[in-house]
Amino acid sequence: MQRKKLELYIILLAVFARLAVFYLAANDFFLVGEGQVQANLAENIVSGRGFMLSESMFHDPDPRRNASLAFFRETGGFYGALIPEQPTTFLVPGYALFEALIFLITSPGNLLAVIGVQLALGLLTVFLGLRLASRFLSGKWFIAAGIFMALDPFELYYQAIPATQALFSLLFMAGLLLSIRFLEKPDISRGIFTGILWAVTFLVRPAALPMIIWLAVIVLIAWKCSRKVIPAVLLLAVSFGVILAPWVIRNRNTMGRYQLLPLQGGVQMWEYNGKIFTDAFLDEAEGAKLLYGPVRNVWLRRLNKPDLAEFPDFSDETEFQRDSILYLRQNEFIMSNPGMFSHLVACRFVEFFKPFPLNRFSPAHTALGLLSFFWIGVFFLAGVILLLRKGWPGVFMSGVIAGYILMHLLTASGTPHRVALDIPLVIVSLTAVKYSYERLRAGKVSA
Repeated sequence: MQRKKLELYIILLAVFARLAVFYLAANDFFLVGEGQVQANLAENIVSGRGFMLSESMFHDPDPRRNASLAFFRETGGFYGALIPEQPTTFLVPGYALFEALIFLITSPGNLLAVIGVQLALGLLTVFLGLRLASRFLSGKWFIAAGIFMALDPFELYYQAIPATQALFSLLFMAGLLLSIRFLEKPDISRGIFTGILWAVTFLVRPAALPMIIWLAVIVLIAWKCSRKVIPAVLLLAVSFGVILAPWVIRNRNTMGRYQLLPLQGGVQMWEYNGKIFTDAFLDEAEGAKLLYGPVRNVWLRRLNKPDLAEFPDFSDETEFQRDSILYLRQNEFIMSNPGMFSHLVACRFVEFFKPFPLNRFSPAHTALGLLSFFWIGVFFLAGVILLLRKGWPGVFMSGVIAGYILMHLLTASGTPHRVALDIPLVIVSLTAVKYSYERLRAGKVSA
């Protein structure tokens, strides 16, 4: 069967899956949760108030969200550092701008419209995934990859809620494809477009930043720093910087200093390190206690400088001051307890690759996770190594996957962080399955 027909059938399968998911979303099957934060930011952008959080978010009447944020309310900042009614740099603005555009076209707060757009864009994510898979797989292996992309339950879930993951997955896939084309032919126009795309991706989730750095390095190595390549790489960096310049300048005007990265690093470090050894951990969800509870039990009485694990008593500090204080405290806490940190990294590996939620869900959730993702955890590492044989595009892909995983093991981990990597992971895992199958078959024939 021709590849174009195969791709058409896979896209149709993806369409039917997303129609079913949209029906469930329209009937309130999925919880909005903290998606209300981005929605509130978007509504304030539409109303002309700017990129800030409303004071009303401190008084969310929904008990499902109220419980998870009760601790942070005591600190006077949403998430402990995001100050309401002030221009914020706690989050990057890309997703809020995306929602704001949808609200302008439909109506403010229309989250169902956001979900509908995300599910439609998910079809484009599948198409881009097929384009990427066609570079490394063929035949039945290509079909298997396509079916996974069309029905990946994790992608479908995050396309059905107002969160950054769906938009980031689309931009991440587009960035990978354009990067490989730039690597194969590093001309000036491709350098400009690739830099712009990765900058937009960064504005949705900052995890895109290391990818463009890796791309620049691998292009220079692959082309041996040729004089023809250097201008294209320079324009890659310049276009990336030009798109991000308004964000950096805006931060200079609102907080008095140039700032590229969002001011959530300190809070994130506390949540994934210090919090586990404080009383705040006792209110965590069942899944978090199941995974990190043993770490707490092992290390709680053996910690060096345990006072650094506590969340500081903030009063009138700015977002930048809060982030800096948290970052310095958590960095010192980690450096003082390297064994504990190694244990947490191992747990974050489990959290990153877990095939199903650790909290209570129906058996159907567990079955879907096991069927769709469990085998990837078995084969992905071998696939990453095998991809190194596929020339410089394979080296680039292997580096992206390895770097993305390592970055999250060291900082923050979990299915929401991993889902954008699902398509590359299935491609490399099927590469390993294909290799194993062919070796097994060759052994049977020779026998």
